[in-house]
Amino acid sequence: MVYRPHITDAQQLFSDEELIALMPKNFAFVAKLIGVKPALSLIESYGGILVFVPHKHALGIHHELSQIIGYSKLQLLSEHLGNTSIEVPMATTITIAMRNRTIREMAAKKESRSKIARKFGVTIRTIRHIVNGEEKLKFNLDQNLDLFE
Repeated sequence: MVYRPHITDAQQLFSDEELIALMPKNFAFVAKLIGVKPALSLIESYGGILVFVPHKHALGIHHELSQIIGYSKLQLLSEHLGNTSIEVPMATTITIAMRNRTIREMAAKKESRSKIARKFGVTIRTIRHIVNGEEKLKFNLDQNLDLFE
């Protein structure tokens, strides 16, 4: 059975700033607004689909989103993005970065590369490429230059 990193375990491997930088820009705003942990729970539950955020007057404790991120976070989200839909990412960049960091840690503990490859369902060549290369996180940096700099 192939091991796949679980998105909610990302905070054990990365700081909140790194996780926000790994998220798509349109969802990074949501993560900064409600916090990284609720944002990861949202990704776990709704990754890859559009989610409607109700207006703040239409909220209830039993709303589906409040069960996932909490009522207070849903209120905050509703104040800023109420009556709109947000696209929740799959966050494959985060899970790939988690996988690669775990592979590097296992290799540092001198586990055999073939055992690591079997565990993650990749080739030995992929393991070699990850271990020998430096860690490059795909941060979503703003490419626009400041007008006044």
